[in-house]
Amino acid sequence: MTVLRTVSAMASRKGRVRTVLSVFPGRPRRGPAIILVALVALVGAWYGGAAGHRVGLESAPELPRGAAAAQITGTVLPGLKVWGGGDPDPVVSQPDGEGIEYGYATYWVRHNDATRDVSGYSAAARDRLVAAGWDVHDFTLTGPEDYIDGGQGTGVTFWAARSGLVLGYDNSLLTGFPAYDSDGGVQLTLRRGSSFEATAAGWAGAVLGALLAWFLGAWVGRTLAGVAGGTAITGVLTVGMLVMSLPAMLMSPPPDPPGAAPWWGGLAYLGLFTTVLAALAALLLLFLAGAVAVSRSATWRRARGLAAAAVRRRPRAVFAGLAMVVAALVAAIALPSSPTALPAVRAACRPAPGVPAEAPAAQTRDSLLAHVYVDPASTPDERNLITAAIRRSWAGGTQGMVWEPGATEFRDTYCDGGPVHSEAVAGLPYFFPVELGVASDFPALVQEVQGLPGVVAVQHKPA
Repeated sequence: MTVLRTVSAMASRKGRVRTVLSVFPGRPRRGPAIILVALVALVGAWYGGAAGHRVGLESAPELPRGAAAAQITGTVLPGLKVWGGGDPDPVVSQPDGEGIEYGYATYWVRHNDATRDVSGYSAAARDRLVAAGWDVHDFTLTGPEDYIDGGQGTGVTFWAARSGLVLGYDNSLLTGFPAYDSDGGVQLTLRRGSSFEATAAGWAGAVLGALLAWFLGAWVGRTLAGVAGGTAITGVLTVGMLVMSLPAMLMSPPPDPPGAAPWWGGLAYLGLFTTVLAALAALLLLFLAGAVAVSRSATWRRARGLAAAAVRRRPRAVFAGLAMVVAALVAAIALPSSPTALPAVRAACRPAPGVPAEAPAAQTRDSLLAHVYVDPASTPDERNLITAAIRRSWAGGTQGMVWEPGATEFRDTYCDGGPVHSEAVAGLPYFFPVELGVASDFPALVQEVQGLPGVVAVQHKPA
């Protein structure tokens, strides 16, 4: 380091050429500072690894699709019509909203006589997977278990791994429930574990994060050390930043099964608030160090001298200019913007009685939206049975029936967002909007609800 500084000084007649080492000194000067900077480097490595790993997930190969996926599901569920699939995102939210996990494709079948033998069928599925080269883990049989509201549940779960793929198996059987409820089924989840690309990107990010945190930490510490109270401020903010980083780092338990969740999962939800606080502390330290560094520069001293000279020579002009700038900022922030033009009032439309025209298949091929149209004269019991059929289909879910003419979904469906004429409302069916798990599950929904009392039509709608 001494040699490099000497060479740098010799390269300039006045010794003003600064090397990278002078801007980012390689190490802090004192023992306690070294410990703090080392801890900061470790935290930087963790955040850098998290960022690198997330970027690396984007390069992971796609999940098996088509014939390759059918070969896997056919091994587990031979001879059955298997629904589901899809092309998931690399990372998705967990169903309870409290974490994240690797994206997965879901496959499912409704029960038949063979699959209702939960233990026997699941053991045979396990054996078929082992014969196909899969490593099967945690084969677990639960139940029969009595539920509080009546009925019993029995299930088998296990997971298997092969060639970077993780396959989850869940066979659940519900007995003693009303006939309109589902009695369960077999569900498979197929996901990728952390790929080599993601792991390599994570390590690269960790190294870069550690180096960047070390150099910035050393620079901040040495810059603020020469300011009154700077060492104390640096210590307090650094310790606070380290403490605020712990929740995200500690709330990342090993995933079970492997591939179920990234190791940095705590950063996304419960640890996000404290991570933001840690980031604010780091930014404040960088701002303070930057302000001190700028105040010591010759350029800043020259600019300050020129400003002082301008104030002495033309104080009125300077203060008038500052007042104009402040007034412009206040006006831009405080004064309301020009009112947005109100949309033109649309005349009420009169759609033809009955269900809307069905969209071409090309417009609905990848759509996750379906409508189950219901006769307005249907009884509450019939509508309840339709709701139960939608839910037991496993193809998707619904939030309830749309029937009010002023509802946004009603207007969008029948009048392209415009108001529906009151005289036309009586001839328009109500409908249940259904969000499909995957677009290819639409036939499973049709199979379950078509022909039920009160159902007028089932349509796959454009997204």
